[in-house]
Amino acid sequence: MTIITRTVASFKSITIFEIVLTLVLAVALGVAFWGWTFVYDLAKPFLKVAGLSYLVAGFWILSAVLVPYIVRKPGIAIIASVMAAFIESLLTHWGLMSLLWGLVQGLGCEIIFFIFLYRKWNLPVLMVASALSALFSYALDYYLYDYGALNLGFNVLQLSSFIISSIIFAGVFSYLLGKRLVRLGILDQFLIGKDQDV
Repeated sequence: MTIITRTVASFKSITIFEIVLTLVLAVALGVAFWGWTFVYDLAKPFLKVAGLSYLVAGFWILSAVLVPYIVRKPGIAIIASVMAAFIESLLTHWGLMSLLWGLVQGLGCEIIFFIFLYRKWNLPVLMVASALSALFSYALDYYLYDYGALNLGFNVLQLSSFIISSIIFAGVFSYLLGKRLVRLGILDQFLIGKDQDV
C-alpha cells in the first residue's frame, strides 16, 4: 500500500466522534484566539521595539497542533486551524483574512504529520510541526506586511521569536495538555487515548 493510498484510507476512517470533537475544539480555540488578541495588543507595543512582538504570536498555532495530536488523522490540522480562524474572524478586526492564516498554519503542521505518516506523535514531532507552521505563517506576513523593507537581522529576530513562541505555546502546551486529558480519561475513544506512550 502506497503512502498516498494509506493516507486516503486513514482520512476515510475519520469517525463522527472525531469530526464533532474537531469542530468543538476548533470553535473553542477560535474564541480563545479572540481573547488572546487582547494579550497580543497589550504586549505588542513593548515587544515591537525590540523586534519581539512575535513572542506572543505562537498561541495562534495551537489549533493546528492540539486537535490533530488528539485525533491523529489526515487533514485534521488544516480543518481545525481554518475552523478556529473562521470563528476568530467573526470576533476580531482581522476579519476573513484570518482564514488565510489558518490555512497556512494548518498546512505547515499537516506537512510534518504527513511526513511521519500520522503515526509518530511525540514531543519533538509536535515541536517541529509548530516551528514549520510558524515559518509558513511568517512567510505570509512577510508578503502581506512588506517585511522585505526590513533588514535581514530584524526579520531573523522576528522569525526566531515566532518559532520559539510556537514551540512553547503550540508544541509543548499541546503535548502537556493532551497527556493531562488522557490521564483524566476523557479521550479514551480517540487515538491519543490508545497511545501507550502518552
